[in-house]
This record gives sequence, structure tokens and C-alpha cells, in this order.
Amino acid sequence: MQYGEVLSKAWKIIWKHKVLWIFGILASLGTGGGGGGGGGGGSGYSGGNETFPQFEQFANQVENWVSQNWWVIGVIIMAVVLLVLVMIVLSTFGRIGLARGAWQVDEGKTSLSFGELFAASSPYFWRVILLAILIFVMWLALMLVLIFPVIITAGLAMICLLPVFCLLVPISWMVGIVVEQAVVAIVGEDLGVMDGLKRGWEVFRAHIGEMLIMGLVLGIGGVIAQLFIALPFIFTVIPLIGSVIIQNEGAMRTGLTATIVLVCLYAPVALILGGIVQSYLGTAWALTFRRLTGKSELAVVPTPYEVI
Repeated sequence: MQYGEVLSKAWKIIWKHKVLWIFGILASLGTGGGGGGGGGGGSGYSGGNETFPQFEQFANQVENWVSQNWWVIGVIIMAVVLLVLVMIVLSTFGRIGLARGAWQVDEGKTSLSFGELFAASSPYFWRVILLAILIFVMWLALMLVLIFPVIITAGLAMICLLPVFCLLVPISWMVGIVVEQAVVAIVGEDLGVMDGLKRGWEVFRAHIGEMLIMGLVLGIGGVIAQLFIALPFIFTVIPLIGSVIIQNEGAMRTGLTATIVLVCLYAPVALILGGIVQSYLGTAWALTFRRLTGKSELAVVPTPYEVI
């Protein structure tokens, strides 16, 4: 497979058809692709309450407010659950739209519209959702099988199972590649959930070398891109860190406000940039599937030793 051709064409497609950026943003809602920032810290110090009395006062205020408004916590939990469900729905439409848009452009379609792609994604929605649920249940069952012996042996089984847990990292990476191909198969070849998963596995198995190389290229490239996107979040906490060092209540309020404002200003930028990265990755995987399955003029010709 011509890796350079796939990578370069994926970029040309998302640059010409920027509507795919929107689907990339939607898809990133379910993959963490919009960037994230974590900063926090708490390196251990002694006498925390004496050194930072503002924290103790703030914690007491929060505790009193929660005890008097406990019902608000329930509302917040419900809102979070609802938000997660909405994000799952939107990210599913994003993945489907990316696969379908890249497929159509590679077939020769010259223009894409958001409304057309979104409507065309509807028939595949439940299939992709069920695929995600199936993979989640499989992983959950595997983890329960592995964790149960650790629990009943008070952790002694961890020593024996440690190599297995280490193997889960490359296994999960390869399963992710198979799932990417299964989604493209479902959308591009109009397959059901199990047929799509079977098709994704067959393509992966028949072209395991190409798949692993492309997985490494896209995986490492995607991680590096996301790190660069998340990096500015570190600078957003500088005002808060400075105010903590000063140990002044007014400065802390100012620093906290400045940090919140900076995070709110950069979060949309990170979301857009993460969406562009996700649109590139989704497009590249769709093109990879087409090249390896004979769907394009640049398709890979199977060799006799490949398992079909």
C-alpha cells in the first residue's frame, strides 16, 4: 500500500471538504479528541490548613452549601448523564459522517454538504452504536474475568496476571484498528453489526502488516498532535498557581477567575483543532480500507500468501 498517497490524500480531502471538520469535531466528543487539560497538582505539604486557610474556609462553605442544597447534586448528576448520552450520539454521527464522506470523495464525489451527510448517516447509527456496545461489553467481561481472581486472592493473583495486563495494551490498540475498519465496512458496504465486525477482522488479518504500520503512523501522529493541542492548557493555570504562591484571598479569586476565562477562551480552539485531527484520522482509515479491499484504482493487489 502506498502510505504516502493515503496520508496526503486524506489531508487534501479534509482541506477541500472542510465540512468534514464538523464531523471530526462531533467524533472527537466521544474520543477525547477535543483536547483536555489537567492541571492540578497537589504535591504533598504539611500543615495544609495552616498554610492555606483560604482552602479550608472554601471547603467548609462548599460542604455547608451541599448539605443545604443536596437536591442540586442529583440534578447535576442527571445533567451529566444526559450530556454524556448526547455526546455519544453526536460522536457516533461524526464517525459515520467521516467514513461516508471520505468514501464518497474517494469514489469521485466533488462536493459534500453537512445536511446530506448527516441524513445519510442515520441508517447506520444504530449499527455503529451496537458495535460500540458490543466491544464495551466484551472488554468489560474480560476485565471482570481478570480482576475477579485478584480480588478473591487479595491481590496475589496480580503477580501471575501482570503479563496479561501488559498484553492488554497492544491488544486494545489492535482491537481499535479492527473497530475502525468495521465502522468503515458498515458505512461503506452497508453491512450489519456482526458482518461489519467480521469484515473489519478479515481485512485486518489479511493485511496485518499494512494495518499495523498505518496504526503506528496514525496513532503516534495523533498523540503528538493532541499533546500540542493540550499544551496551552498548562499556561491557563499559571495565574492560579501564582495566586496560590502569593497566598492572598483577593489574588486567589483573581487568579481563579483568570484561569477560568483562559480555559473558556481556549477550549473552543482546542475542540476545533482536535476535530481537524480526528477528521484526518477518520478519513485516513476510510482510505486505508478502500485501498486494501480493492475499492479504488490504487488498491493493494493481494499476494498468494495473504489469508483471505
